Amino acid sequence: MVGISLGSTSIIDLRRGATLINEVRRGSTLVWSRTSIFDDFGRADSNDLGGDWTYAGSTTYKVGVENGTARVRIPEGLIGGFFSLNSSRAWFNVDTADADDGFVECQPSSLGSSASGGSPYGYITQVFGRVSNGAFTHGVGIHMIAGQLSIVRRVADVDTVMVSAGTYQAGDVLRLSYAANVHTLTRNGAVVGTWNDSGATASSGGGYRTLGIRGDGAKDLLGPRRFSAALDYVVMG
Repeated sequence: MVGISLGSTSIIDLRRGATLINEVRRGSTLVWSRTSIFDDFGRADSNDLGGDWTYAGSTTYKVGVENGTARVRIPEGLIGGFFSLNSSRAWFNVDTADADDGFVECQPSSLGSSASGGSPYGYITQVFGRVSNGAFTHGVGIHMIAGQLSIVRRVADVDTVMVSAGTYQAGDVLRLSYAANVHTLTRNGAVVGTWNDSGATASSGGGYRTLGIRGDGAKDLLGPRRFSAALDYVVMG
């Protein structure tokens, strides 16, 4: 979790007069958030994300922490497992949203690898809101693949890209906001994609209020490791 403090005392509330301040940013980077559904991965390298996260399914290599970012931890010097895509999903287990409407936001620190032998369709990073509580079967989210950006829906473990939304660069701030059935994706505050789910095909309600992420990684035969976009932070509010 990111935090700010006065000396050794953590600051848990910021106001301007009587008005609550919900976020503090350094440039475009989020450095403090009122919401408890937040992770900036600012801790020691690890092959997993720690106790605040629960993994969905099984994979040899999971999304973990590397250099203060989240990405799949494919080891250097890997022998064997060539062309085997490791797609890792995890949901944040500390808290859930208190309303159906809200947002998810992230900042990719890299574009992610292009298609290769390990994944002929490319390497995907996703940040989901409205994830099914205690599972990862449903959600709506931000879909990133080698610099391309989309809105994605997940229903009964099946991901479907609903709207293409142009490109992204490392360091961009990406936010998907959802209000009722309307989903709006912004890049650095500018709208780049909107999906009106007029048929209410994506799930919402009290059972769908969790934050989730997905990352991909692989090792090419006699070649380099490949990764989807790493994440500087994720937040849901």
